[in-house]
Amino acid sequence: MNTKLFFRRNIQLNRCPYCNEIATLRRSRSRNIFEKILKKLKYAPYVCRNCGWRGKIFSYKIARNFLQLVILYAFIIIFAVYIVKKFLSKYFD
Repeated sequence: MNTKLFFRRNIQLNRCPYCNEIATLRRSRSRNIFEKILKKLKYAPYVCRNCGWRGKIFSYKIARNFLQLVILYAFIIIFAVYIVKKFLSKYFD
């Protein structure tokens, strides 16, 4: 079982959202502070070489077993909190 919630994808091989051509996207430079902040959050600006479309695309893709992993991690956290609570109540109460 792969325990990654997100996978990094190569967006440059994706289709352009506007002209639907394959492998025409390339990274674009950030034009302002807002785009620089979004770039740090993995919303990088891209531009299409074919049609000139410019936009931001998220650099990661959600894994197929995302929901299973979130439930598993939540269960582990709840179980750990329960054990710590029992330990603290037993020895410090």
